[in-house]
Amino acid sequence: EMKMNSTSAILEGFGYSEEEALREFALLHASQKYAEFALEDEFFQKKYGIPFSEFEKNINSTDEERFEMEDDYLAWKFAYEGMEYCKKQLESLKNIQ
Repeated sequence: EMKMNSTSAILEGFGYSEEEALREFALLHASQKYAEFALEDEFFQKKYGIPFSEFEKNINSTDEERFEMEDDYLAWKFAYEGMEYCKKQLESLKNIQ
């Protein structure tokens, strides 16, 4: 017998199964993370006037050390890859019934 104040009972009261609630939570979390990464990606696109893929080609084609650009590259790469990861997770979650 379930207690009335259990998480499952509360979720049922809102019309969610545990599985549906987990899916909704994962969707919200992945959407939020995607938005955070996308903001950072947009910041760097505006700063350099090019998309990440072009910036990456440029930075890898020179031996010249530019510390700010190297730091930006690492931060931008993290944001870009995070965005791509979240996009894949969102697509997977949306296909779960």
